[in-house]
Amino acid sequence: MSFCEQLSAFLTKEGFQPEATEFGLQFKFQGLEFVHFKDDNDALFLNLFFPQIFPVTPENKADVLEAINTADNDVKLAKGAIRFGNAVWVGTECALSEGFDLKAIVPRCVNAMLYYRDTFYRAYSQTPSGQEEVKKAQEAQGEQQA
Repeated sequence: MSFCEQLSAFLTKEGFQPEATEFGLQFKFQGLEFVHFKDDNDALFLNLFFPQIFPVTPENKADVLEAINTADNDVKLAKGAIRFGNAVWVGTECALSEGFDLKAIVPRCVNAMLYYRDTFYRAYSQTPSGQEEVKKAQEAQGEQQA
């Protein structure tokens, strides 16, 4: 059984309802989408990604990179990157040993990615672009309440 198949069986057993895709698997946790990219050449390698947690534009790219750097320095296990040129993705990658226990590993990876997302958002909110976006969101919310 390939690693992707093992991961799918584990996720199904845990109630995550994974879907096979051309690239590997996707599944939801707490209503959020996660993905695994299969690697048939490495049976002891786990990767999980939390895709598109934040949009990247030419105007905010420098501040996004600053926030990624801050979050990467503050968070263990999960790391961020701009993928496909337009969004921040969070990922975890682990070299597994024989006898690995997905029940111990997968929840920790998912929780690390959720923590990374929150850390990234806090860091981004401290940048000039982030401060401006927070201000606009607060103004919009104030207008809705009025």
